[in-house]
Amino acid sequence: MGDPIYESPSNIALTSLCELRSARTKVWLCSKCSHLRNEALPDTEDYYETGYRILLDQDDEDQIYEVQSEGKILYRTDHQVATLTQKLDLPANCRLLDYGCAKASTPRRLLSFRSDIRVHLYDVSSMYTRYWQEFLPTERWAIHDHPDEWIGSFGVVTSFFALEHIPNPLHTVQRIASLLTEDGVFYGIVPDTFGNMADFIVVDHVNHFTEVSLHTLLKLAGFTEINIDANVHRGALVFTARKSGSSTQCPDVTSRLESCGLLAGYWAGMTDYVRAAERISLGAPSAIYGSGFYGAYIASSLEHPERLQCFLDSSPYQQGKVLFGKNILPPRNMPEDIRVLYVGLNPAIARKVMGNMGWLKACSNIQLVFLNEGALC
Repeated sequence: MGDPIYESPSNIALTSLCELRSARTKVWLCSKCSHLRNEALPDTEDYYETGYRILLDQDDEDQIYEVQSEGKILYRTDHQVATLTQKLDLPANCRLLDYGCAKASTPRRLLSFRSDIRVHLYDVSSMYTRYWQEFLPTERWAIHDHPDEWIGSFGVVTSFFALEHIPNPLHTVQRIASLLTEDGVFYGIVPDTFGNMADFIVVDHVNHFTEVSLHTLLKLAGFTEINIDANVHRGALVFTARKSGSSTQCPDVTSRLESCGLLAGYWAGMTDYVRAAERISLGAPSAIYGSGFYGAYIASSLEHPERLQCFLDSSPYQQGKVLFGKNILPPRNMPEDIRVLYVGLNPAIARKVMGNMGWLKACSNIQLVFLNEGALC
C-alpha cells in the first residue's frame, strides 16, 4: 500500500459515533483515482452487528442537518427525503430497496406520503428489526444475505451513508447492481471528504470518497450513466447511477490529488492548533458548542480536559446525554462562568451558524475559538 499520507499524532482515534478507540488513524491515497482509505477496524463484522448503535437512544432520534432562522431545526431525514424526491421521479408502485438501512428512517418517511412504493430493507445487523416491523412485513427485509428472488427485481436501490463503512465497496456495489432491473437506478449519499473535512479522520469510515473515486467505483461495478452532485446535500456527495444510458465522463483527478495532500496537512497540525488556543485561554472555564464529531475531536485534543465544563447542543436528542464525562446542555443553560467557547462545527459553516445564535449575542465576555479554517474552507 505504500506510506500513508496521514498518520494521527496519537494512538487515540474517534469513530463516527464519537467513541474513543485505541488506534492510530492512517489514511492512504490512490494516485490513480484520488480515493482515500483507512485500515478497516479489526472487529468490523462484530462492530456493525452489535456495536454501531446509531440513533437508537430514542425511537424518533435524528441528526440536525441545519439550524434555520429563529432556531427552527431541519433534520437530516427530512432533507434526505426531499433530495431523493427532487432527484428521482419515482414511478407508481416501484420496488425500492434501502441497502444498509439501519433504522430505515428515510424510506419510512417516504412511505408517509408515497404509500404505493414497495419498500424493502437490507442491513448487516439485527439491531434495527423492531423499527422495521413497525411498518413492513418480514418478507420485505433481510439481514446479512438476501433472497435469490430479489436479484434483478428492484427499480431503485438507495444507500444513505453506508458505503464509507464497507471494507470492500466494489463487491458491495456490484451486488447492488445485480439487484437492479436493467433500467433501474442506484441512488446514494456518501460523505464528501472536502465538504465535511472531519470525514478524513473518522476511523470507522474506511473509505473517504472524492468525486473521482466515487465515479470510478460505480463504473467498475458496471454502471455507465453516473451523476454526482456535491452541492444539494451539504458535506455529502449525492449520486445516481444506471446500468443503461449514455456513458458519463469521470472528473479530472489532478487537482483532487493536490487537495488530498493539503487536507492531510490540515489535520496533521490540528491538534497543535487546538492546544495553542487552549494555552492562550490561560485556564479559563470553557465549554464546547457541538457534541458531534468536531466537538468530540476538540475535547479529545485538549491538554487539560478537566477545565472543560460541558458541551452545548441545539439538538433535543443530544441534550441530557453525557460525552466524555461532560453533560450536554441546551445553549440557554450555559454556565455563567464560561469564558471560552470552542466551536465544534464544520469550519465551512461554523461562523455563519454561530452568527445566527441569538442567545450568544448577549455573551460579550465569551471568547469564541473556531477550528482553524485554513485554505481548504
